[in-house]
Amino acid sequence: MPNSLQNLRKEAGYRTAKDFAEAVDIPAPTYTRYEQEPAKIPIERAWIIADFLGCTIDAVVGRTPIKPSEMRGPVQRVYDALSDKNKGLLDDYLDYIQYKDGKEQARDRAQDQRRYEELVQQYSRQFYESMGSGEADFIDLVSLGDADALRARFLEFVETRLADERDREIADALDTAESVGRRNARDNGWEFEVAGERFLIRDTKPKEPLSIELACYKLSNMLSAQYEERDREALEGITSAYDGMRRRRNAFPRSLGGSYGNDHH
Repeated sequence: MPNSLQNLRKEAGYRTAKDFAEAVDIPAPTYTRYEQEPAKIPIERAWIIADFLGCTIDAVVGRTPIKPSEMRGPVQRVYDALSDKNKGLLDDYLDYIQYKDGKEQARDRAQDQRRYEELVQQYSRQFYESMGSGEADFIDLVSLGDADALRARFLEFVETRLADERDREIADALDTAESVGRRNARDNGWEFEVAGERFLIRDTKPKEPLSIELACYKLSNMLSAQYEERDREALEGITSAYDGMRRRRNAFPRSLGGSYGNDHH
């Protein structure tokens, strides 16, 4: 196996590794190492060598090509063994499952959309209140000022609110964690439960067990990363819902009530 590249090189008319290395513009010591350990050739270099020799990368790295028939998994092999009649039955059932799954996914997307639209309404009222404009809803919000500028201000407001709520959640979780966190001797660390989810902060140095304060600090970082990802998804959903609601309002201003506003074209 290690000599496969060497054989290819010699078959191409290059007697020494140094001559071939110069031909493909690879440092001679590096190429010599490739012949000794072809499986460790970087993919970019393997392509260069394969193109130069007119062969496959599999041949360059000494790998036996996999036959497509060998790539079939256990499910595919079971399917292949079925009679044509039963293959047809299974195909029909799979079509039904795909149809059912598509309906369920569409329903879930619709539920998510409604939830995000409710959040848009909620944050719209808070946004209005923050500007000292009293109570209002989304229709009033998009009737104000330049549409793009207002959208940017609103989403910035939402992002700030999400961050504030996230900070409060983490602070509350840490207050509880410090009082109920317990040492887990089996796993060598502190074990916490936050919102029904288990977190384990392991000791990095067995001879220096973590203090509860340091464990809580590490827990805070873990929660921050987890909640930030959650809030990024929420902001994306709210942004999409906001844009969709604005498009619908512009398309059907009378049915939604209120004036056309400056963003109507």
